[in-house]
This record gives sequence, C-alpha cells and structure tokens, in this order.
Amino acid sequence: MKRSTPALLATLAFLVCIGLPLILTVASLTSGDPKPGAPTTGAAPPVARLLLEDFPGFTSAFEAWVNESFRPRTEMIRANNLARLALFDESPSKSVRKGQGRWLFYADEWEMEDYENVMPISPEGLAALARNMEDRRAWLAARGIRFYVAIAPNKSDAYREFLPKSIRQLGPRSRLDQVAEVLAANPKLDFLDLREPLRRAKAEHRTYDYTDTHWNAYGAFAGYREIMARVARDFPAVRPLDYADYEVAAENGPGGDLAGQLSLKADLPEERILMNPRFTPRARDAGRDYPDPVAKAGRAMVVKETGDVSLPKALVFRDSFCWQLIPFLAESFQSSVYVWTFDFLPALVEKEKPDVVILQAVERYIMALTLEAPETRGAAEALGTAKPE
Repeated sequence: MKRSTPALLATLAFLVCIGLPLILTVASLTSGDPKPGAPTTGAAPPVARLLLEDFPGFTSAFEAWVNESFRPRTEMIRANNLARLALFDESPSKSVRKGQGRWLFYADEWEMEDYENVMPISPEGLAALARNMEDRRAWLAARGIRFYVAIAPNKSDAYREFLPKSIRQLGPRSRLDQVAEVLAANPKLDFLDLREPLRRAKAEHRTYDYTDTHWNAYGAFAGYREIMARVARDFPAVRPLDYADYEVAAENGPGGDLAGQLSLKADLPEERILMNPRFTPRARDAGRDYPDPVAKAGRAMVVKETGDVSLPKALVFRDSFCWQLIPFLAESFQSSVYVWTFDFLPALVEKEKPDVVILQAVERYIMALTLEAPETRGAAEALGTAKPE
C-alpha cells in the first residue's frame, strides 16, 4: 500500500525534527565549537568505567556533558515554554504561576499556600513566636536599642486580583493575619505590617514587577516610609524622605527572576519602576574590621554610611526584598549594616552597638520570627516584661 505524499512529508518532517538536534550536536562536537552564547564549563564525556564504579557520578557527569554539548537544548526549552504560555496560558514550571495578562507569580516556598490560607499557625506556635519576639525586644532594650519588625506582603497578596482564577482562598485568615494580631497585642513591640501602605501606594504606581518575585523601587519606598515614620517617633532627628524627593520613572529591560526561571528573560521584558533621587545621595559604601558573619555567595553584608552623627545607627537582618530598601534606608541613618539572614546574631549587635535593629522579611518567610537565639531566650522573663501564659 503506497503512502500518500502528505504522509511522506509528515514522516520526513518528523525525522528531521528528531534527528536535527543530534546532527547539530555531533557537528558541534566534531568542530570543537561551542554553541553560540553558551557558557563553557569544560564538561567532558564521562568515563565509561564510572558506569559500574560510580553510577551517581556517571549520571552527574553525563548530565553536565549533555547540557553543554547538546546544541539546541536552550532553544528548544525556550520554544516549548513560549508555546505553552501562548497556546495554553500556563506556566511550564511548577515554581511559577501564570497570572492574568503579563503577571507572573512565585509558587514555591509556600507563597500560594499563604494566599489560600491553608497553613494556619497553631496557638502554641503563635505563643512561641510572640514570646521569641518579646525576648529579642527585651534583650535589645536592656542595651538601649530599639527593635522593629517589618513584614512585606507577598506579591500574590499585594496583587491578588491578577492571580489565576483557579487560585482561591480556602481559609478565613492568613498566617500574617494571625501574627499581626498576636504581635499587636504587645504594646512594647514595634511591628509593621506593610500590607496597607502597599495597598495605598499601588493606587499611584505599580509596586511589584510583572516578571519578578519582588516589589519594585516604588513599592519599597512605600515600605520605607512606613518603617521610618515609626523610627522617627523614637528618634526625632530622623526626617524620612518624601515622594517629592524622587522622580518616578520607567525603564525597559530583561525580565525578572520569574521570567528567568522560565528561560524567557529576553522574551518577557520588564518595565521597571524607578525612583530617581532629585538630591545628591549622602550614603556611601563602607566596610568593617570584622568578617561577614553570613559569608554566603550572593549574600554579602552591605555597609552604608552618611556620616551624619545626628542620626541613629542601624543593624538590619533581612532577605532579598531589602535590596530595594537599602538605598532609601541608608539615607536615614548615620550608618547602617545589612546582613542577609533571619538568625539573630547577638555578637554582631555587640560589635555594631546600633541604636536600631530592624528585622525585615517577606510574608512567605513569616516563620523566621520563630528563630531563637540562646542569648536572648528568657530575656523578657528576666526583665519582668513577659506576659503571663
């Protein structure tokens, strides 16, 4: 039975599709030329004897070799991801949710569960969290240091109206709702829930990037204003910067970290909202004579100084959301040190002797407030500020 011409053409196209990647890869290996724009890791074909002697080592080496040598791999991943977004309006990655329009949302680290309100904190957990924050506050207060806790909302909380319609709230309250209530019951603790300031700010300008997990500069500035308004109550010399001190601008560029997870930074560009100062910034990079207490790649300690001795000194324990905050906070302190960790480091506090300690975290990391330090445990009870159970 003879095949029809369309059937033959379809078969030929199929063979070309499955064979072309192999042909290009072999040609690339034969010529010794890496694929254009690909990073060169020096990965070599795995030694065959590893197959029997060290199978996990063989598979790792084989994967590294294929990733570098398989010429069209990146292009095929990109094409597949673009097709799934365009044709099915779905994300090809379980870590990214495709929202409405241009919006992408982070789906790891319990962010979606936070929005759905399916992970309530137990009463015992809330009590332990509140006790830990009061212990930390009391330990710092005994040294004349003010303590502020600032929680930035998840993007899925701040822009819930652009989530996929399939994502719904299943419980009545979020973990942040619970924590805000229990910490607000402590009048001595300065707890800043930044959700409302962000809601107000987004009426003027977008406060989070379309293709990134984080808030943009305008959103961070709204958070900064709330934090520093509270700090200024305790330190009257502080004059928080105002919106009039900045020009709001937009800049087009590659997509953010969520677009990067889809290998589509070039295909999903970002319109970033900037805050360009109308003044000459005073804060300058500085150093310290002790090593970075965190010392992790990409998470280096940041030190800023204005030299204005009328202002307080600050130590900030933080996460990645603080990158956008640092340029603003740094202008409002004599010196400020930013360490990328939620661990409370009493030894660092003793070295810095700050006037202010800020714990900044995004909503999905709310349980960072439960991390205890042996040095502060029981500090509230020792000072007689612990609430009776």
